[in-house]
Amino acid sequence: MSLKNVIRNVLNIRTERALAPPGPKPTIGSSIVLNHLRIRLKYPITDVQWDWFTDQGWRTADMRKERRKYASVPDKILIKLITRDGAERDKLHQQLLSAKVNSEGQLVKRSSSKVNAHEGAKITSTQ
Repeated sequence: MSLKNVIRNVLNIRTERALAPPGPKPTIGSSIVLNHLRIRLKYPITDVQWDWFTDQGWRTADMRKERRKYASVPDKILIKLITRDGAERDKLHQQLLSAKVNSEGQLVKRSSSKVNAHEGAKITSTQ
């Protein structure tokens, strides 16, 4: 770390990056990012879908120059975001943003809201 960065950290004078302006609709194979998440577009999206993504804060990123660490969003979730409408899409998006990321940079599935009677007990399979 350079002396300049140490001074910025000590004096807490870091500046937040402004959200980049939305660009044109990305092509298949491009990556879009938001916070710590990255979606690699393997399927075509419409202009309306791209407008929705940009309204949520997603932006295209040139991953060749990008040094930040992102968690990859699975293709299944991308397909659900593309195919769902309105409130369902918004709900799924909120769940995606609140998902935790493990040390390998993968999204961790949320546990069900049901309480297990043997909570904390180690369950082993005997086959």
